[in-house]
Amino acid sequence: MAKILLQKLWLEKVNWDQNVSETLHEEWNQIRSDFVNVNDVQVDRWLGTTNINKTHRQLHGFSDASTRAYAAVVYIRTETNGKVEIKLIAAKTRVAPLKTISLPRLELCGALLLSKLMKHISLAMQIPPSDMYAWTDSSIVIAWLYGDPNRWKTFVANRVVEIVENLNYKRWYHVKSSDNPADLASRGMLLSELTKCGLWWRGPRWLSEKEIKFSKQEVIKTQLEMKKQKIITHLSTEDQDKSITTQFEKFNDLPELLKVVCYCRRFLNYKDNKNINKQITTQELEDALTICIKRVQELEYTEEIERLKLNKQVKRRSPLRSLNPYLDDKHILRVGGRLRHANLPDERKHPIILGNKNTLSRLIIADAHLKTIHGGIQLMLCYLRSKYWILKAKSIAKKHIHKCLICARLNATARAQIMGDLPNERVTPSRPFLNSGVDFAGPFQILLSKGRGNKTTKAYVSIFICMSTKAIHIELVSDLTSEAFIGAYRRFVARRGKCSHLWSDQGRNFVGADKELRDAWKEASLQFTGEIAETLATEGTQWHFIPAYSPSFGGLWEAGVKSIKYHLKRIVTTHLTYEEMTTILCQVEACLNSRPLCPLNDSDPDNINPLTPGHFLVGEAPIVVPSPDMKDIKMSSLSRWQHSQKLVHDFWQRWQDEYLSRLQQRPKWHKKEDEFKIGDVVLIKTDNLPPGKWSLGRIVDKHPGPDGLTRVYSVKSGNSVTKRTITKLCPLPLDET
Repeated sequence: MAKILLQKLWLEKVNWDQNVSETLHEEWNQIRSDFVNVNDVQVDRWLGTTNINKTHRQLHGFSDASTRAYAAVVYIRTETNGKVEIKLIAAKTRVAPLKTISLPRLELCGALLLSKLMKHISLAMQIPPSDMYAWTDSSIVIAWLYGDPNRWKTFVANRVVEIVENLNYKRWYHVKSSDNPADLASRGMLLSELTKCGLWWRGPRWLSEKEIKFSKQEVIKTQLEMKKQKIITHLSTEDQDKSITTQFEKFNDLPELLKVVCYCRRFLNYKDNKNINKQITTQELEDALTICIKRVQELEYTEEIERLKLNKQVKRRSPLRSLNPYLDDKHILRVGGRLRHANLPDERKHPIILGNKNTLSRLIIADAHLKTIHGGIQLMLCYLRSKYWILKAKSIAKKHIHKCLICARLNATARAQIMGDLPNERVTPSRPFLNSGVDFAGPFQILLSKGRGNKTTKAYVSIFICMSTKAIHIELVSDLTSEAFIGAYRRFVARRGKCSHLWSDQGRNFVGADKELRDAWKEASLQFTGEIAETLATEGTQWHFIPAYSPSFGGLWEAGVKSIKYHLKRIVTTHLTYEEMTTILCQVEACLNSRPLCPLNDSDPDNINPLTPGHFLVGEAPIVVPSPDMKDIKMSSLSRWQHSQKLVHDFWQRWQDEYLSRLQQRPKWHKKEDEFKIGDVVLIKTDNLPPGKWSLGRIVDKHPGPDGLTRVYSVKSGNSVTKRTITKLCPLPLDET
């Protein structure tokens, strides 16, 4: 009663310094005067259990609700040696929500409160669910608990599910309102009345009997709180002819479609003709094709066919107006045309008319593509026109060829992303050959010695090119092993200085050399002590490999190889000895280092001394006319040093003004292309294989460059994953249907 009084005070919104209404004042006086009886309330702490093994225990809970509150009360029923004891264990009450809800819903809230309370007590006292009984005087709540929760509205369904999880619905029983002690708690009772109420302290009388008689549970059927089911009916308005043609979309092959139609016709005519050959005849296939064509024409050109049946011309707005169509003896729409007197077969003079938006036309074009052995568009159209006149057939044929995987593999073209920015090493002044690229050329035949009958052996050329000045250094090597390259590299470093960064492709000799050079630096560091060992260990050459099969990433040294071959093809006509070949290579190196870095301007008479890579190596082009001897001119050492430094500075200033600005333009790959997505299937271009034998791969990772554009991808082919540039990957057509 006190909780109900507090709720009423809340509803009246009375402040602490205001007087309450007379009605509430009277209720408060009644409760306050009844407080003197609180000393008369005594609750037994003993639950009637002497020996758990000899005492049978049961939990009986009751729930009820009124418009003001809902309540739950739980009793323990013990039976020892035939003696039954009933003890009150726990009770809980809740005031009804401020928002008005129906009484059955309040009864359900009381049942939920009881299920939680009984679950808590059973766990504490270790009473099994088989000895738990829940009672309510609401038949509607019983009906809700025994029904499917999905049938009820959300409020009821959520609480029914929770109640059943706490206590099985089969443990719920109906009780009369007069025998329900929870009714007293839901309505409220004064202490003076509570002390004398046997129903509250000991439950209903039948609970104390030795054997409780459970009446047959009658579950009523109720529509209360049932969901409104929306029944959506669909009425198909598609006519029979259209539904038949939509079945064509399930086929990707014209012969397969015609065979299915033949078997369907056999099934329909089975009663009339049971002696049918197992093999489908040519006549059956022709009849099936005729049926399909007539169905499609009746759908697409209904109005034209109706007018032709009435011996009328088609309307001006009809797409068939220029074809002068007519109906043959099988009621198939054909081209009238102007070739009636030509010496051609009738099918070619009057081909069958078909539209460009139906599946049958697509299947006929696909069949023509196979019949012409994946021929081009003109061959396909020539083959089609011998029997069919398909509107806009050329565009359909183009789409089909574009989607054909076989044609796509044979006509595959790789993508090319916009040309990337030059790396930092190409546009930053640095000591010649501090950042270099390396490649091999050859083989060349070298004489072991002079004279007749001497044997020859193979030799190769190792080319080192400076990333900033394009200066070239050439070394002759005996083979393509890592040992031979390491020797060439040591000769290169001895004459040109240590190389900080070295770029190359992923040739096997380079990959092996990278490992052996690292080991060599490590071994060298062990032989020295102090700062020298530390310097050798920390300032070793850092090797960079471009992606495999990506010559565009190494265009600088590839161009150097091309230039060297250009000169060697013109001067080497016979086999040379090792010394002769070395001499010629040094001369070729001098020529290449004398090439102007920028094109010469004929209109500028002052431009007689172009900037070359040799200016950065020896102060002038290696093959120019020697300068006059200035040893007799007196000049201090400091002035000579300052003069040489000024020359170097002038060379780099000209390099920046004349050469660097020439690198601004992109000679090719001018626009950004769509990137591949992870999961795309591509063809991996292989230079020494025909397109039909290129392997398939799937994009598994992307490696964007500094500008955010991806030019290198990780591609999985078979069980291996390799990196390939975008110029080696060909997209496959996507099926957009």
